[in-house]
This record gives sequence, C-alpha cells and structure tokens, in this order.
Amino acid sequence: MNCCNSHGECTQGRDCPIRKQRAEETNKAYINRNNGLEPDLLDDFVASIKGLIAVIVVVVGITLLAYAIWGK
Repeated sequence: MNCCNSHGECTQGRDCPIRKQRAEETNKAYINRNNGLEPDLLDDFVASIKGLIAVIVVVVGITLLAYAIWGK
C-alpha cells in the first residue's frame, strides 16, 4: 500500500495507513528498548581490559621496532 503518487507527493497526508503502522512500530520499539535486560558490567570491564592490553602490545611493538631500526 502506497500513499504517494508517482512523483513522490503524499496523497493522504497523516491518514496514510503505512505511516500509522510505522509510527506504532517505532513507538513499541522505543518503549521496549531494554526488554528488562541490564548491561553486564563485568563483560564490559573485561572487554575494556582486553582492548587496553592490545593497545599496550601495539605501542610496545612499535617502540621496539623503532629502537631496532634507529637504536644506539
């Protein structure tokens, strides 16, 4: 079902059934956005630590490579 003509002009305005359906879906998704689920802080913390370790390994590797190339 389409409420627009071939030129892209809306012919039914706010009464378009598709527009109402999309608005209802959006409202339901907004209301149920969490579904009662709380974020797991431990998983976030572990992921942050893994990311920090990866950054440290990369920085140390680049530092050692630079020292090997331009060392004393």
